[in-house]
Amino acid sequence: MITLGPKLGSHPEWGAYATHYGTTFELRTRGTPLLAPIDMVFVGFSNTSAEYRIQDGQRQTPYDDLLLVFGSASPDWPGMIIIAYHLYSSPLLLGHRQDPACGAGVEWGTSEQKQGRVFYPFDDYVVPDKDQAAPCGALIGHTVKRGELVGFAGSVGTHSFVDMGFKVSDASENPTVQKGNRNLHWVQPASFFYWKSYSPGAKFPSGVLAYPFETDGYRLPAEQRDVGFKYAP
Repeated sequence: MITLGPKLGSHPEWGAYATHYGTTFELRTRGTPLLAPIDMVFVGFSNTSAEYRIQDGQRQTPYDDLLLVFGSASPDWPGMIIIAYHLYSSPLLLGHRQDPACGAGVEWGTSEQKQGRVFYPFDDYVVPDKDQAAPCGALIGHTVKRGELVGFAGSVGTHSFVDMGFKVSDASENPTVQKGNRNLHWVQPASFFYWKSYSPGAKFPSGVLAYPFETDGYRLPAEQRDVGFKYAP
């Protein structure tokens, strides 16, 4: 799905499915904290997490499928969209895994909450506020600064990871867009951006993104490492 810049990531020998639009960060532990790579605003979400999913005849338990959408608040990357998905939970959804109406369904595809701006491989659109999203208590419009907590990594079966996608604004049109902004392009994060480990007081050159996990000894406050942590409304 990459339509701007290099298409290959750090492991080009690893195959990807046709509509894969980001980079997979492989992790050891479900619940690993995910940090904001730049200053960004929470603009939308989709929650289709389930206890299990049957795919290609295989039962995947659990199937964490919380997707968050952010708009760049950084002057370095105006108009950029940031997607994080296959999350277990997020402090930006006050009711997620707190209210039974905003948790995990039984089988994937039978339950969904969605609100705000959402982006998929070919389309982007605004979801009208609906009752089924209300129990999630989404803090739409909340700004997270670079290095702040965004969410917690999920698992698909025994595979723990986070997928992140980035859509960058460009003068050229994206030919794959069927509905939405045709001047936004999916890029390959591993090879399109420069990355730097985050630590308090670190100086970031213009345009460089913060690696979205704790590195080089930096750790979040203890209470923010709890997957049940929520921001104040």
